[in-house]
Amino acid sequence: MNKAQLVFKAVDGICYPMQNVKKYKNIVSIRDIPYGEGERQKADLYFKPEILKDGKKHPLIIYFHGGGFLMGDKKCRVGISEFYANEGYFVYNVNYEMPPEAACPQMFYGCVKGANSALKLLDKYNIDENKIILTGDSSGAFICSYVAALKFDDELRKAVECEEVTININGLMLMCGIYDLEVLLKGSSLFGVIPQTAKMVLDFDLKKDFSNIKDFKYYDYISPAHFVNDKWCPTFICWADDDLVCQNQGEPMAEKLQKCVPYFDSYHVKGFHNNHCFHLNFGMGNKPAVECMYKSLEFLKEITKEVSYK
Repeated sequence: MNKAQLVFKAVDGICYPMQNVKKYKNIVSIRDIPYGEGERQKADLYFKPEILKDGKKHPLIIYFHGGGFLMGDKKCRVGISEFYANEGYFVYNVNYEMPPEAACPQMFYGCVKGANSALKLLDKYNIDENKIILTGDSSGAFICSYVAALKFDDELRKAVECEEVTININGLMLMCGIYDLEVLLKGSSLFGVIPQTAKMVLDFDLKKDFSNIKDFKYYDYISPAHFVNDKWCPTFICWADDDLVCQNQGEPMAEKLQKCVPYFDSYHVKGFHNNHCFHLNFGMGNKPAVECMYKSLEFLKEITKEVSYK
């Protein structure tokens, strides 16, 4: 395990208790639903049992965890999965293969497969296939935005040779994510963690000064921020202004989205103490975290109405 992997694993270990402190009663969780042959190609489904019996179809939230592309696990996002399930949503919390087993773009092929596997749930659960929302934090937000880019830009999908995204993506909630890798690499290296991570994610012999990054085969296709267009769906985005990890990512992406998507909302917070993935601390009563999560609920309620934004 290299330094980057150790750092992200340590962050998960330190943050897990705070991010999962709040417990919810009467939430059903069905664990390790397989969607592929890989060891990590499994997902958990969360919901309140009463929504199975109310005669209605309910929206589905597909969640991709963060972890710097190298670590993280769906078990670290039980708290936020139960939070949305408690509000009456189905939540499909997806694990996915990561480097070194699956680097770019194979890693994203697996994430598309995980997202598409949600369609298999329709036969058993009263899920509204026209109300599917993708969400994730940090690298998980990158994955959500990349899957959306593949859905709404067929030229990108063909360029990276990915299968079609067959689910309807009706909304995005992007939380403290990375959207432009070139900008990220121009910022702080976090003591060498970011360059080491980039080298593993791209599976490319990246120089320390990144001077050869344009030689990477998929260089023109690795940043979802470059593919935001007017086909994109309603989007909520949050970020920390003083984010140590995802510097200069949230606000520029928000500006692009606001110009293109049919319905847009955002939340951001200042201050070093409210930093990367601050929203996950809602269970601790952190005021900006609570505000952000409830603003995301307002967004969900708005986009799941019987309203057409196109």
